[in-house]
Amino acid sequence: MTRRYGIVVDMQYCLGCGVCVVACKQENDLPPHTNDKPGTTGIAWNRVISVTDGVYPELTNQFFHIHCMHCENPPCVSACPENAINQQENGIVLIASGKCNACKDQSDGVKKCIPACPYAAIHFNAEKGVVQACTLCAQRVQSGLEPACVRACIGKALIFGDFNDPTSKTSKAIKEAGDRVFILKPEKKTGPSVKYIRPDGVDLNKLAGLQVIK
Repeated sequence: MTRRYGIVVDMQYCLGCGVCVVACKQENDLPPHTNDKPGTTGIAWNRVISVTDGVYPELTNQFFHIHCMHCENPPCVSACPENAINQQENGIVLIASGKCNACKDQSDGVKKCIPACPYAAIHFNAEKGVVQACTLCAQRVQSGLEPACVRACIGKALIFGDFNDPTSKTSKAIKEAGDRVFILKPEKKTGPSVKYIRPDGVDLNKLAGLQVIK
């Protein structure tokens, strides 16, 4: 059976600590956001967004862990004029740095994959002159390990596994959560491999600022 790797984000347990972001940076040697290195603006392949609603003390706060969705139908693949983006058999979408030239030969200078991604998950690395995105830690997955963000999550809010395997942790979590499962931007029909479980009793559609990611 063909594997389709992905992540389930159980928002009930996300603390908004950002440890997953740090773990990703360390694993993938991403530039930090610091003034110590001139010209460095920082790159993060994943991010945690805080979305709030209400007025203190009646305040609701939820955290969204977001990175490349490793879509079943990734629009970035067809947008790349260099065929530098491809999808592996296991569903992981990768950008080949050896092929990517950041569209520098395009007359309009636009990096085609960046606006093509509905989730703002692709970033330009000025130091290396290429675009980059979360690889789902393909190097770790190949060795039978979990992605760095999943391993580091202290709230155990991130669940990694094979969506095509009904016995995997992701499949079991999806089944148990039932109608609390949702995806971002379903209207785009990308088939994201990052799925979310909303907390019990929380109506996400009523959270102010949700349009940031929806």
